[in-house]
Amino acid sequence: MKKIILSLFLVTFSGMSLFADDHKCPWEWLTGNWKGESKGKTTEVVWKKVKGGDGLTGAWKDSDGNISKEVVAWCSDLKVVTALATGTNGSYWNITFNEVSKDRMKGTMRRKLPDGVVHEGEFVVEREGKDRTVNVFKGKNIKTGEIEEFKGVFERVKKNKKTKK
Repeated sequence: MKKIILSLFLVTFSGMSLFADDHKCPWEWLTGNWKGESKGKTTEVVWKKVKGGDGLTGAWKDSDGNISKEVVAWCSDLKVVTALATGTNGSYWNITFNEVSKDRMKGTMRRKLPDGVVHEGEFVVEREGKDRTVNVFKGKNIKTGEIEEFKGVFERVKKNKKTKK
């Protein structure tokens, strides 16, 4: 009987260690200060890892002075990344990435811009090295029905190292 219990114990715990990382997001979170450009506007974001969780918070500010706060999280049982942000003049975005890998995420987004324009469509983010991402959003303008494409490039802001004299 002891051998059976011990065998079950070993099988259970060895199996748990084999699959222990199954709950972790395959996307590598991008932390730190980032700056991006899309359609002639610049945007800055500071990403911070959520302590004790698998996700990030983002503080956004664009060249028009609009701000947003975002929470991004890995939903381990659904195997999706979700992002929800709220900001200036009732603006928001809500994204569900249902295709998630180490260097690429693809899903759907609905967003309302600070000027009230609402888009809904496909959003893709791809990593091009550790300090650069490219994103493409193809969204339908809910009011006009037009399909619009927005491309953006974000790069990590390098910190200046102070030199000692």
